[in-house]
Amino acid sequence: MTGSEEHELIVAMVARYVRKQGYEIVALESSLAWLFGVSFRLPPSIVKHRPDVLGVRQESPHICIGEAKTRNDLGSLRTKHQIQDFVNSLIGLARVPCDVVIGIPSDCKARLEKIVLSIGVDPQRLKVVAVPRPLLPAKKV
Repeated sequence: MTGSEEHELIVAMVARYVRKQGYEIVALESSLAWLFGVSFRLPPSIVKHRPDVLGVRQESPHICIGEAKTRNDLGSLRTKHQIQDFVNSLIGLARVPCDVVIGIPSDCKARLEKIVLSIGVDPQRLKVVAVPRPLLPAKKV
């Protein structure tokens, strides 16, 4: 299921960041997947949640989990559970640590930090892609 225009753009920015970090995107849930020139399968669930982006690379960490959050869903209980699941996940029998990237509107950085601290997650475990407000679709009145 794809989300709002804002969510879709944030997913694309997260995917771009994941690629720039040297990961090959192997799964992507977005109507904008065509921007990356390949068709993708849906990401698998990690613990109980399916991320928006999944990337792999040869060097460690080998896995990157990407998730986009709009201002409307940032404070939800589901988002808190997703962040905990993704940060605490160790993939496979080899217990491979993961990079976790969260994309948000740039004016939500302080809010994300408060949420992360409130759920006991070390903010250093997350990489944040802050999408500038002017790049996001205008709010509908």
